[in-house]
Amino acid sequence: GLDDERPGLFETFHCDDTFTREPARVTVLHARNLPASGGGPTCFMDMRAAYELLGEESRKELEGLRVAYSHNNENAFPPRRAASGPADVLEDVAHPLVRTHPLAGSRALFLDLDRATHIESMPVADGRGLIRRLQDHSEAKAPRCEHEWQENDVLVWDNASVQHKASGNFKLGESRRFWRHMVSSECPV
Repeated sequence: GLDDERPGLFETFHCDDTFTREPARVTVLHARNLPASGGGPTCFMDMRAAYELLGEESRKELEGLRVAYSHNNENAFPPRRAASGPADVLEDVAHPLVRTHPLAGSRALFLDLDRATHIESMPVADGRGLIRRLQDHSEAKAPRCEHEWQENDVLVWDNASVQHKASGNFKLGESRRFWRHMVSSECPV
């Protein structure tokens, strides 16, 4: 997990594939096999609202900041197993902290404690502190919804303006299988 308040892997709010140059625009999750307990809901948080709920001065301070992400996570919020990709050619990347939606043009916080290492042009501790404060702000104030899974449900969400997390409240060892499909996008701007 990330810390005492965010203890479980995948039980933290995040965006998919922030460690890639072109993170998915859309994620599709298809429930193929659920545990007897149901497996718990998947929760979603509106990062456009999180951005809008910041004061105007705070929003101005975030302009132009870029978050560095690592596929190997040696320096991420917690270190964790490295991701791998086609021909294992993944490289460290940076994305805008405030992302403009590629279709709607709306602005949203775009951060992921799972893979973030620092904010470029800031001392590491200061950047990490800012990322954590923005995540805490989002979790405290942004609107949320959740989906209780049933066998064969298909759920689609906008990875450019929403964070998600699994509840994971099922017994270890229970079968839980999903198919995940991701729709490609361009580099965030």
